[in-house]
Amino acid sequence: MASSWIRFARRVPRVRIRLLCFAHAGGGASIYRRWPAQLARHGIETWPVQIPGREERAGEPPIASLNVLTDALHGALGDHLDSAPYALFGHSAGAAVAYALALAARQRECPPPRWLVVSACRPPTHPDPDSPMHGWERSRLVPKLMRYGGMPADIAGNDELFDLILPAVRADFALFENARWPTGQLLDCPVTAVGGVSDRMVPAGLLPAWGAVTRGHFEVQLLPGGHFRPPLAERKLMEVLVDGLVKNAAARPGPRGPGSVAGAISPEDGPVGGRVGAAHKDLPGP
Repeated sequence: MASSWIRFARRVPRVRIRLLCFAHAGGGASIYRRWPAQLARHGIETWPVQIPGREERAGEPPIASLNVLTDALHGALGDHLDSAPYALFGHSAGAAVAYALALAARQRECPPPRWLVVSACRPPTHPDPDSPMHGWERSRLVPKLMRYGGMPADIAGNDELFDLILPAVRADFALFENARWPTGQLLDCPVTAVGGVSDRMVPAGLLPAWGAVTRGHFEVQLLPGGHFRPPLAERKLMEVLVDGLVKNAAARPGPRGPGSVAGAISPEDGPVGGRVGAAHKDLPGP
């Protein structure tokens, strides 16, 4: 594997499927460092992707163009995607990267992913009303970032550390804010949109709009918590991923099934639980 691009992966004998994971804006591959061991027992080989400007690649300039990044990803990883089925997972800005990589595979006539999972990410048709934000002054951008939550206290309270991650954050915001998503180019693979029931930045009502990007089966999975997952939601997500990856490892993208919204919420987290019906049709804008 391309060592500078993939971190924390462990080889899985007789791998069923590979899962490529992309982090949130400014985040690095270390957020997925526990996943390889957790998923390996199910025959799933997890590849946390480290893009330039993050963690041990902090000395490299971050990439602010989605086309440039997908070209680089295909150059580094493309040859490895022929040897086993693969799926793509991205959280927040990382979901936009995962979606772009799935589109690029189709355009390049490369093997398509067996599954795309977009987590806590606005669909392309519903950008953040404040967009574009990547060029905002620091005094305006930092409060916006804090609204997402999940910022480690040692960074949130340290201006010097915060300034170290801001270039990567700005580059990641630019990735999806400047993206020109193609019209009429649909994926064939199944797509799952994952969201937190308390996410103020990506309201759950927006997630069904992701169904418009694929001809394959689409569903929404709602988890406890907000934009960044609490431990309970992380455990529920692992269940969703194992079930979907094992199922899609052996399946080819097929005809679209009925859209659905599934809840993985414990009773104390609210009224959502189990399968609750067809995907929402009324979406808050924009």
